[in-house]
Amino acid sequence: MARRGRFFWFSILSLAYVCFAAVRSSPTSWLVYGGLVALPLGLAEAWRRTARPRGGEDRVEPAARSALHAALWGAALWAAARLGPAGRPGFDAAANLAAGAAVVAGLVALARVGSMGGVLVAPKASRSLDAAAFAGLLWGVATAVPATQALWPSRRVLPDPLAVDYVTTAAGVGSLFILAAAAWRLRILRKLELGVGDRAAGALAVAVASLLLAVPAALFDAGPPDRVVPVTVVIAALMCTWTVTTAEPTNVSSSLRGILAVMVLGVPITLAGSLVAQSAAGKAGLVVMATSALAILVGLMARTVARPLGPEQSRWLGAIEAANRGALQPEPDAAIRASLGALARATSSVAARPELWRVSPPQVLNVDIAGYLHVHDAEAPPKLYELALTEPERTVRAEVLRAVQVRRPDVRGLLDWFEARHAFSATVIIDDDGPIGFILLPRGNRASPMALEEARAARLLADRISALLAVSSALARSREREMQTARRADALEADRVRLEQIILQQAGRHQALAAREARRVHNTAYSPAARIALSEIERVAKYEPSLTLLVPVGVSATAWAAVAHLASPRAGGPMVIADGSSGSEHDLCLWEDPLKSPLSLAEGGTLVLMDASALPLGVQELLAHGLHRLGSVAVDSQVPRPGVVVTLKNPIEQLGDDRLCPSLARWLAGTPAIRVPTLAERAEDLRAIALDILSRGGLGLHGTPLGVGPDALRMIVEHDWPGNDLELESGLTRAAAVAEGPVVTARDLLKVGFSPLPDEQAPEPSPPESIRVRSARPRVGRVRRT
Repeated sequence: MARRGRFFWFSILSLAYVCFAAVRSSPTSWLVYGGLVALPLGLAEAWRRTARPRGGEDRVEPAARSALHAALWGAALWAAARLGPAGRPGFDAAANLAAGAAVVAGLVALARVGSMGGVLVAPKASRSLDAAAFAGLLWGVATAVPATQALWPSRRVLPDPLAVDYVTTAAGVGSLFILAAAAWRLRILRKLELGVGDRAAGALAVAVASLLLAVPAALFDAGPPDRVVPVTVVIAALMCTWTVTTAEPTNVSSSLRGILAVMVLGVPITLAGSLVAQSAAGKAGLVVMATSALAILVGLMARTVARPLGPEQSRWLGAIEAANRGALQPEPDAAIRASLGALARATSSVAARPELWRVSPPQVLNVDIAGYLHVHDAEAPPKLYELALTEPERTVRAEVLRAVQVRRPDVRGLLDWFEARHAFSATVIIDDDGPIGFILLPRGNRASPMALEEARAARLLADRISALLAVSSALARSREREMQTARRADALEADRVRLEQIILQQAGRHQALAAREARRVHNTAYSPAARIALSEIERVAKYEPSLTLLVPVGVSATAWAAVAHLASPRAGGPMVIADGSSGSEHDLCLWEDPLKSPLSLAEGGTLVLMDASALPLGVQELLAHGLHRLGSVAVDSQVPRPGVVVTLKNPIEQLGDDRLCPSLARWLAGTPAIRVPTLAERAEDLRAIALDILSRGGLGLHGTPLGVGPDALRMIVEHDWPGNDLELESGLTRAAAVAEGPVVTARDLLKVGFSPLPDEQAPEPSPPESIRVRSARPRVGRVRRT
């Protein structure tokens, strides 16, 4: 800040010194006095307006801003020097020094153009100060010639007075060429940088236009060359410096298009009017009026002439403006369709169309030639969003990726994606949560790089579309969720039907297994004791989840438990049998395992616990805890709790604590207990049971069912059968194995060691073969029908 302050005061004092010198040389000129006041005040005001902003981001480099101040000082000093009388070497030296300072400042500013960021890096050649050094050399010579005349006026050897005009004109024309060359180099090296390309193009246009104006004016003697060329140089230097340091680069291109349009039409008219006025001095008034009328016409035509000078003939700018207007529609899909349709009219390519990509759901939207909106599922590379957030105006351009692919190998995949889609640029759309999509513009037949105006217009369109895209994405996500829900519901319904079929089949298998066991009871229960026990078991099992069966030794507990299972509401579930007398059921880990425990396996069915008193006391404690928990803990599962059928050889009262733990005894005391009758109590059922056993045994041993003879049946009925079902089945099975006829006789029973009652000395004679066969078959048939 201190150095800048010193330069400011130096500029003001040097300007005031030249102004006072002009006043002393022309004391009667009011113009000189006006310059003495206006020039220092104007320089101070210009300095203030071009100072670095206190708040916000400043993209102008400090060296470029200092060059702007130096150019302002040079322009003001040149104007102060030209207020003095003509032909004074001192004023000529001051003017040339000022013009040289302005030109050098402009060239330094061109070499210090600030970047807007991104992946592009300014080449070292674009920051070279060789052009400024060469221009300084030219103006140094141009300043030294008049300074020599001013400092040593008494010397005999002095330069020709015309030499000052020659060197001034030559330095001015050379400076214009240097300005044009420096701007051209900047344009070539940094044309892809947004903002920099616009500034370089503006500086090049100013330099070329100034050169085309100064040289013809000097050639056609429209004014003194030593005055026309330097003033053009100073104006060109100021304009070039302004193009570099202005805060808004888009102002450069928009302003210069109008200036160039005016110069293209106005300069020839002005030169022609000047030449005509010189050749026809008597008609100067008419020439001035005609030139003024033509100048007014030029002003009216300036906008029309400036339109083709825009980037790519402003096709994309007009299309983006139309897209912004289309985005004002209230319905999101209609607004997106209108915006994409407006963008599509800017390109003649059918293969590549403008596209709108969104992140969630990952889809791409485009409009066909007929104006219909199409939506496809697609996902963009994540690198695009990452890179776009660091680029100016959130715009990734294919030309930039192509320029940096050697230095940045990580962008090559993204460049391939751009090339595959014939895309030119992608502008990311963001909201409060981050990127939500981007606008993809096609390359088409475009050859020129994107201008900042276009990038900024695309970013404004993205900002306007962000709300529409957010609503559209929310609706799309809602539709997607609805479709997914519908598909999931259909899949779940199909699974439900399949699982229901599986459950029904599984329930059928469970019922078939239990019915096979219960058939031994249902098919042979004719006695009152068996019918009473059967009906009592079915009644209790229908309403009670737990049941205790007192099963005598040798009676098939599995068959009676199967009857209880089939009568319960859980008949479709599994019937899990845990035999307490089996050593494999004594493992405590088995009952603790949540997957393999019989209580878990019996979920939805019935657990048949045979000979519970044979289990170890530790297992009984754990089992009692699990049984108590079944009745106390609420379960959210739709699978019903398992029913429990416990079989005991003796009543609970006859089992001590060493056989049955107290907790399990308390639980069993709360369950209904039903006693199963013995074979001795089921004399009416013995014939049916015997035929059932012999029919099954005969089919297995001989391939045909066997009957029972009257003598054998009498022996069976009169026997006590202390071993019950087990003893009867064992004896009859062995008798079926030795039987030689279609029926089992008393002789067959005696062969296998059957012991008759003491009062039986010998079995009765067997009936004839015809009677035996005739009497056996109907019995078997009746049993099978039952």
